[in-house]
Amino acid sequence: MRHLISSILYLTFFGYSYSQTTVPGYYITKTNDSISTQIKMPKSIFGAVDFSKFLFKVEVNDGPNETKKLKPEDIKSFGFIYDEKAYQFFSKPTITEKNLRFLEPLILGKKTCLYQFQTVNQNGAPLGTFFTFEKSDGIYLFLNTGIGNLEKFKSALKDFYKDNQKLQELIDTKFQLKKNVKIDITEIVQAANKS
Repeated sequence: MRHLISSILYLTFFGYSYSQTTVPGYYITKTNDSISTQIKMPKSIFGAVDFSKFLFKVEVNDGPNETKKLKPEDIKSFGFIYDEKAYQFFSKPTITEKNLRFLEPLILGKKTCLYQFQTVNQNGAPLGTFFTFEKSDGIYLFLNTGIGNLEKFKSALKDFYKDNQKLQELIDTKFQLKKNVKIDITEIVQAANKS
């Protein structure tokens, strides 16, 4: 009897944890069509929404019995509102230009856009952040917080912005502390868009 009760509680917990919530949203096709849809919110095993699961795919419901999984190769972007906050994810390269993932924009600028995705462990604790920089001419730079040497951040960014002396000088003043990497990167990209 004890095992039966334990089994029922176990199945109830996992049924609750994996239950999906949908929210109104949209996606943009490769031909720039905007499609209204319902976005399924992925959950962790503890029941909280796990945004890191959007990295590889998004599940949408365009109508009755029309659920489909869309990968970064299939669409340009998608978005939704959850808990009164707007979210957008763009299909962008990471690590290499052929390695597409859905990334969150940090800065959408005229000269440089900055996107990120965070890797998390099974408990949802952050492990590291990957950044994709995109210039308006389509040139990309990929950095991640797993780089142990902050001088590598400086070197990569100085090469990326080699034609801008003011940015070179700004980059030289940054990356003193590893905990400030995201702040430093954001300030550099904001300055790049103002120059």
